[in-house]
Amino acid sequence: MTCSTSEIIGNRFEAINEILKRHQHQVSYGNLRSELTHWDTDGGTDNLAIVYEVPGGSTNQINITYHYQVQKYCYIGNDSINECTTSSIDEVTEMVHRLVEEIPAIRHRRLLEDIDRWAKQGMQQRDLFQQITKLLQIEDLRGGTITMPEMKAGIAYILQHYRSAVQY
Repeated sequence: MTCSTSEIIGNRFEAINEILKRHQHQVSYGNLRSELTHWDTDGGTDNLAIVYEVPGGSTNQINITYHYQVQKYCYIGNDSINECTTSSIDEVTEMVHRLVEEIPAIRHRRLLEDIDRWAKQGMQQRDLFQQITKLLQIEDLRGGTITMPEMKAGIAYILQHYRSAVQY
């Protein structure tokens, strides 16, 4: 059984749904969205997948799993390495809140990393401007596009770090 978190009322993920709803489908939050899946195996399991994109379209996903049999939540911590297990929905909700609030900064870092990578590949300033303009115009992956403030930050970064020699 699959349903969107907007359809989930009165269950264990309601507090998380409230956090997500504030920024759902906003480009500055990577077209943040979620989906809840329920499996009737091993006493029942719910999995909440939280998905967002960074500029260029790379997708990031956080999964929170609730196991009915042991009444525990499992998720990968913010370090993306360690699996965390807890019976506290408050702990899980706080982790989601921190993550969602970090998304604009994660997107900003990724944009600057992309600019640095393009410059290392030999792109000149005008090429870098063209690349971020392309990101502004992406149509098929909403979260992969960039906002005007992100574009302005990218332009400022290019001007500060990658000035091309002026040709006379």
